[in-house]
Amino acid sequence: MLKQHEMTFEEFVTFASLPENEDRQLEFINGEIVEMSPSRTRNSELGDVLVFVVRLFCRELNLPCHTTSGDGAYNIVGNTIAPDFAYKPTEMSDEYPDPVAPLWAVEIISPTDKAEAIREKREIYRRAGILLWEIYNKSRSVDVYAPGKPMKTYSMGDVLDGGNVLPGFTLAVAELFA
Repeated sequence: MLKQHEMTFEEFVTFASLPENEDRQLEFINGEIVEMSPSRTRNSELGDVLVFVVRLFCRELNLPCHTTSGDGAYNIVGNTIAPDFAYKPTEMSDEYPDPVAPLWAVEIISPTDKAEAIREKREIYRRAGILLWEIYNKSRSVDVYAPGKPMKTYSMGDVLDGGNVLPGFTLAVAELFA
């Protein structure tokens, strides 16, 4: 992760939209550009599992379902973040970043992620009222930050749920890591 100088949100969008930056994974966190390194394959697979099970759940119940994995960027309270997984019932935008934030985001925490960066993103999601799952592959656990509720850690043997965002959706932690 490489941090660069501070700028405004509008300056960032212009910078990120330049042809020479179209293949770069850029986020804009608290006024700074952050270039993300490519995902580990296991992290990418976890995001794919979530896309699959959420879309299957929505299809079975005929619910509107729009999901992204690591390369879908959103404007979240003036920041640009590309969660490892995101869900919203409204259509995605061709605009960069998508102006409508997801209702649910997942960050898959890598061993190289810095604690400060994890906390910064968590606070942004919290301020926006977004359901957040932080997945820790090494410990095979998931920290869930639901708006208005205390953080809860789920381990193997526990069952996660979609809370108020996707009522009725459940996923065993063991299935996530299978």
